[in-house]
Amino acid sequence: MTVNAENTVPNQVHIVAIGGETAADMQQITAIDRYILSLSQKESPQILYISTASGDVPERIEQFEKKFASAGYLVESLSFFRTPYPTVKQIDEMIARADVIFVAGGNTRAMLAVWKEFSIDQQLKSAMRHGTILCGVSAGAICWFDLGHSDSGGGYSLIPGLGLLTGVMCPHFGSEEGREESFSALLAEQNILPAYAADDGVALHFRDGKLHKIIRTDAAEHGKTLISLSDSERPTAE
Repeated sequence: MTVNAENTVPNQVHIVAIGGETAADMQQITAIDRYILSLSQKESPQILYISTASGDVPERIEQFEKKFASAGYLVESLSFFRTPYPTVKQIDEMIARADVIFVAGGNTRAMLAVWKEFSIDQQLKSAMRHGTILCGVSAGAICWFDLGHSDSGGGYSLIPGLGLLTGVMCPHFGSEEGREESFSALLAEQNILPAYAADDGVALHFRDGKLHKIIRTDAAEHGKTLISLSDSERPTAE
């Protein structure tokens, strides 16, 4: 994906798509977390957690905040389903001061519908162009692409994303029953390229729209990935 010339700024565009998390990953800083935070090039980056896909479940928010705050990082959470509801001004300010925006997993369709209603999709695009690191797990991974492999409609299907990255992404590749088979069949049927898939504990780092690096947690050393590129795509994956 190439940034439109009229919107070009000197910042590199970084998006990190994480295939999934284990229970242990949710409670401790992982190699993927450290890698994401390092992209901000700040000693103490401000983190914004957007938990829309999980329905802003308090336990998930508290768990995320505790995980990063206990390691000394500044964390804010943006919630739409918990009172007091944020004002437009508060939402603008939270996104503007974030160095890293982390999007939770859950129901992708519902999340994108809420984001559109509150113009979060447009604000995230603006934040990306101004150097904010965008990342997320599962729903928070596939949302950045043209298409995502999702079960948020009750069964596996490809759903539209934000289009910040070209192609299609599948999370939990090899971790959830039927996920790999469904994704492979849909790719063969619809001939979609480029296509990416990542298992739990595996993250794909895209820099300026191109796959740059694959990062794994220690437990996911053998986690599955799928990378299928067209002739015009030139990966820099390590």
